[in-house]
Amino acid sequence: MNKPDFDTLHPYVRQYSDLGTGPVPVMPVVSPEYFERERETIFKKMWLNLGRVEDIPNPGDYVVRDIAILKASIILVRGDDDQVRAFHNVCRHRGNQLVQGSGNAKGFSCGFHGWTYDTQGQCVFVPDEEVFFNLDRSQTGLSPVRCETFAGFVFVTVNPSAVPLVEYLGGFGQQIGDFPFQTMQRMHTLKADVNCNWKVFIDAFQESYHGRFVHRLTAAAAGCVDDDPYAHLTSVRLYGPHRSASVPFNPEYQPTPAEALSFKYAQSLWLHEGNAGAQRVPGTNPAGHPNWLFDINVCFPNFFVDVSSSWFFTYHFWPVAVDRTHWEYNFYMLPPQNAGERISREYSKLYLRDLLREDLSTVETTQAGLSSGAIEHMILSDQEVAVRHQYKVVDDMVNGRWVG
Repeated sequence: MNKPDFDTLHPYVRQYSDLGTGPVPVMPVVSPEYFERERETIFKKMWLNLGRVEDIPNPGDYVVRDIAILKASIILVRGDDDQVRAFHNVCRHRGNQLVQGSGNAKGFSCGFHGWTYDTQGQCVFVPDEEVFFNLDRSQTGLSPVRCETFAGFVFVTVNPSAVPLVEYLGGFGQQIGDFPFQTMQRMHTLKADVNCNWKVFIDAFQESYHGRFVHRLTAAAAGCVDDDPYAHLTSVRLYGPHRSASVPFNPEYQPTPAEALSFKYAQSLWLHEGNAGAQRVPGTNPAGHPNWLFDINVCFPNFFVDVSSSWFFTYHFWPVAVDRTHWEYNFYMLPPQNAGERISREYSKLYLRDLLREDLSTVETTQAGLSSGAIEHMILSDQEVAVRHQYKVVDDMVNGRWVG
């Protein structure tokens, strides 16, 4: 029997040879010193997604995001002029935080001494203003944070020298930009504080190798077939620090009776019109693979926007400490038009919830194993090219080798 061709088994090492093939050190996921360098060289330099414009749809709507890795609290607010802006949640008087949570307001008044700002960040009222010295309210507005949007996603950066968002996203933005994000509504949100490094957490969601084992009783049959038992990625794209990979669909997949009933009324989590590649939604399946399930899209450093024909979901992995991460997941689908579609959407929502619980079952035990000191390196296959890419990009940035 002839051995399989090298390029068939290792398509991505030739495509991205600069990533190498060697083992990946464990140190970057257990070292507190390395974590602090990530804070300064990555999170304080890159664009970070904080949500969607639909999160604050009306003038005066605001939401506060507390970002531990930035040691900052940021207000996203839609002004009376309908523009979305971001400000540090810090009163210019003596530094007290102005507001928490979310809501709608005409402005923000500090609970400490009453200094008040409008939704465009301008200081509009200072109690007992006359007793201050040469106070110029036009110079005491809220400290702005650079804020730009792309396809309805709101990004911020605390780096005044960062390139424009569109330039930062580059080919990644071009790939996903035409997806109909704005037509879908949020169906489900999950949050968790998990004891693992942010990169270890991300690793669990950017390869399909684990599907046959972690999801063996739930979703493995949707992607694994006899001649591809480990659901090999059908294509991979690296865009600077960002990455994208396509996951295959099993054309012989036999849904459970409940799933078949769900699909009878609407496109479901696995069964949708784009499976056979006949109806390709813009921004999906870039390689046009005939048996396609969904695309994993990772916007560096910590944001996922995975897309399929009838849904998309986002992950945020917010580093809190070297071994602790705050995770948030949001699932979006087209609004249901009737009771049947509503039931079908609910089925997909809960099915995916159960899959995520399976995914999360591995990350803390993985971190514990890596933190034990038992191994110094991780061994990655060609199918884990996205995992390898992440560590290469992070290490290049931390050590000043990244050239964009």
